[in-house]
Amino acid sequence: MTKTVVVWSCSHADPLAGNERFDWLASFLYDLKPDMCIDLGDGADMRSLNTYDTRYPQAIVSQNYEEDINSYNDSQERLRWKFKHSKKKRPFWVGMEGNHENRIKKAISNDPRLEGQKYGVSFSHLQTDHWFDEYHEYANSAPALVNYDGIIYGHYVASGNYGSALSTKHHGYSLVEKLACSATVGHSHKFNYYHKADARPSPLNGLVVGCFKGKEEAWAGQANQEWRKGVAVKRYVENGNYDLQWVSMDALRKEYG
Repeated sequence: MTKTVVVWSCSHADPLAGNERFDWLASFLYDLKPDMCIDLGDGADMRSLNTYDTRYPQAIVSQNYEEDINSYNDSQERLRWKFKHSKKKRPFWVGMEGNHENRIKKAISNDPRLEGQKYGVSFSHLQTDHWFDEYHEYANSAPALVNYDGIIYGHYVASGNYGSALSTKHHGYSLVEKLACSATVGHSHKFNYYHKADARPSPLNGLVVGCFKGKEEAWAGQANQEWRKGVAVKRYVENGNYDLQWVSMDALRKEYG
C-alpha cells in the first residue's frame, strides 16, 4: 500500500521567533491528510542551554529555559489542534531527537544537579510521548536511524567513526552511496535531492529536507541565504521510492497565513 508522507526538520521553536508558521503547516496537513508526518528533530531550539553565547551578555539575557519548553510544546499543539477538533483521520506522527533537543541531556550530564521534572531540567518536559506515536531518541550518542517503507530516516547520518554529521556539496548522493539505500535527513538546513535508478527493482533516493526555521541567525552569517525553508511531501511511497514535492514556507504563508 502506497503512502503520502510529509517530512520536515529543524523547525527550531524559539520564543524569539514566534510560532505562526506552525499554524500554516497545520492547515496544510489538515487539507492534505497525509498518512504519516515525520519530524526529523531540532524541533526545539533550546537556546537557553547552548554553550556558544556564554560570553555575550546581550544574548544571555534573552534566554529562558521555561520559555524554550513552552515554545516547543505550543508549536506541537498548533500542528495537531485541527485534527484534535475534527473527525478526520489523523496522521501517524513520528519524531526524532536532534542535537538541539539533546542539549537537555548534555546539560544534565555536565551538571546532574540541574535535573528535576518539577523544578529542574528534564527531557520529559518536551512531552514526546504525548505528541508522537513513535519517538526515537539518540542511540550511542548519535541520532537514531529508523527504516520506514524502505527509507532510512534520521536527524543526520554520521561520517566516519567519530559521529560528526555527513555534509557534502552533493549530500543526497553521498547518503545513497554511503548507506546503499534510500535515506532522508535534516540538520544542515540546506536542501538536496538525488535520485538513482539502475537495474534494481526500485530506485534509491537521497533527500536532505532543508529546515522550517522561523528566523535568520546572527551566528550563521551568509549561510542564512543557503537555507531552504519548507517541508517535503512524498507521494506514493513504496519500497524506498516516491514522487517528491517541495512546499516552501513562503507558499504556506501565501496559502494559509
